[in-house]
Amino acid sequence: MKFLALLSVLAPFVWAQTTTAPGLGNFTFDELYNLQVNFLNNYTYPNNVVQAESINSTLFAENVLGRVDITRTFDGRELNTEYMFGLFANLAANPNALSLLGVPLSYEILQFAANDYITSATARIMFNFTSLNLMVPVEVGLWHAWNDQGQVLQYDATFKWFDWLLDYVVDSSMPLFGVNTTTAAVGVLTDLLAQSICATATEFCVGANLQYDNTTDCYNYLTQDVRFGEAYELGRNTLLCRMVHQNMVPYRPGVHCPHIGPSGGGYCTDDMTYDSTVNDNYFTTPFVPYGY
Repeated sequence: MKFLALLSVLAPFVWAQTTTAPGLGNFTFDELYNLQVNFLNNYTYPNNVVQAESINSTLFAENVLGRVDITRTFDGRELNTEYMFGLFANLAANPNALSLLGVPLSYEILQFAANDYITSATARIMFNFTSLNLMVPVEVGLWHAWNDQGQVLQYDATFKWFDWLLDYVVDSSMPLFGVNTTTAAVGVLTDLLAQSICATATEFCVGANLQYDNTTDCYNYLTQDVRFGEAYELGRNTLLCRMVHQNMVPYRPGVHCPHIGPSGGGYCTDDMTYDSTVNDNYFTTPFVPYGY
């Protein structure tokens, strides 16, 4: 009897240690298509606001791994909630804040294939670049791996023709700024983006999260010591990278303030080469089904 009493006390701890994590899914084509549609529905505004406010979106597995070709990799549910939903929700909440990122409003699935636990899709997503009064379609390639609870276990996203998109958005800003060359537009954008990022740093990055001595120090660093950035450099030591991460700072300053600071916080840094990026075997679950 004493043994049974002891076992009843220990049972919650035993179960906690032996509970298994969700396994890989095994879905029909229709089920996989519906999972893809549900994810894209939640990616677009205003559903992304709801997901962002959840802090840890259950659309993602707890151990989700995500990669976006123009930025970097993102580990875990909370970080991916911030970057996939919170970033765009914050942009929508501040429509007049200057950014070269848009708010996703709608989508159309152009290509789709699926097997087992894997989906591959191409979506044409309509983005609203609110501060530039610009609506632009963007084609995005998506690979998803799903666990048996229908949560995203892994994703690999590629923005098609992003270099062309960036050039188009920059050139479209010229009438707004009263300039007639790309170089002049980049100059104005550099000034305005630096001011915006420094305002965020001043408001949220204080105390232990302080990144710059003052606003002037911040502005000089962002306009003189780092480059504006190429289309593939939204995850390198550039102004464009800090523009991306600026939108996450209000969510968790302790995590994201270093990303807009001089160190780059491991996200806006020049620590990757072309070879290391291409050869990085980041994902832990195969994107090839049925054990091939």
